Amino acid sequence: MADYQCTKHNIHECFESVQIELETNPVLILTTQNGNTGKWGLARLWRIWMTSTAKYMVGNGATMPLIIKPNGEYYGKRPFNKDDAHELFTSQHLGVDAKGVRLSWAKKDHDGMRTATKGERFNALFKHEIWASEKGIILFKPRDSDYSQLEKEQNK
Repeated sequence: MADYQCTKHNIHECFESVQIELETNPVLILTTQNGNTGKWGLARLWRIWMTSTAKYMVGNGATMPLIIKPNGEYYGKRPFNKDDAHELFTSQHLGVDAKGVRLSWAKKDHDGMRTATKGERFNALFKHEIWASEKGIILFKPRDSDYSQLEKEQNK
């Protein structure tokens, strides 16, 4: 199974690759979709990055306890997932404000948390990108994302 990014300029190369695949697999199912990835806000990009981060963590043996007993002892295990990564790295990179209130990726304040500003979100993404690059994790980074635009502004 292969994915091809076809344009008017490389359509012949795409069809050549499909013909090569047809030599080994007599039937293929082809689907198409628009190449535009849409709007990539900071929170949406963060969630995608947490999926990649969770896969890395699982690959390195990270697990979560099923239950924590009253004495603090762990009972059972479950795989580390993208929500665990979100909680862990939100705490690590986004943190709390000057008053000790936890910052949130949500659009509105809730559950005693304050919505992070665009700058705070950018800084969290930037910190995570550095952490991930040190670990060799490849993160999806669209050119037309809010993060890329803010990064360009900062690098001027």
